[in-house]
Amino acid sequence: MNDAILAEQLRKTGNLMDLLNDEAWVREADTDRASEEGTVEAGLGLQPYVELLKDASPEALQRQRWYVRVLSILLPELKGWLESWQLGRSLEAVYMEAQKCLYGHLRHLTPEQTVWIEVLLAEEEQALPNEQKVIRAEAIAMIAQMFTTEDWQAIANAAAQTMANDILRIGQGSVVLVATL
Repeated sequence: MNDAILAEQLRKTGNLMDLLNDEAWVREADTDRASEEGTVEAGLGLQPYVELLKDASPEALQRQRWYVRVLSILLPELKGWLESWQLGRSLEAVYMEAQKCLYGHLRHLTPEQTVWIEVLLAEEEQALPNEQKVIRAEAIAMIAQMFTTEDWQAIANAAAQTMANDILRIGQGSVVLVATL
């Protein structure tokens, strides 16, 4: 990046993000970046991830993209379903546990589940409104079918543990309140 351009933009508008609306600047920045060698990353925390990507095979990267596509469809459906349970403050813990269960099952799909997911992905590429996505409408039923008794127990335990911790925290706060009266 040209520091003089950035300083001038900051002086003019006070907002560097305004540069993103300047097509000429975006093209120039793109050209500058394309001529540089190496990887582009944001933040030191990405270094291990970048190293992992360098060593990944094309098949592994393709598989990772497949997971991202599937999860971009299934996770919002899962969260909406769990929100309908009205779990209150336990929702986040339950959602995290359900995600773990789903991730595990996506790594070991049955042939029928694999076919269903491929049809789901094909439907998603059609760019239909969600109301018209027949296969996506089956997502919750498919997730529920994937989950085992152990998964449901882990999800229930997450809800119970969160609720117990909240009650204990409230109870301890009441004891302190009573003691100060």
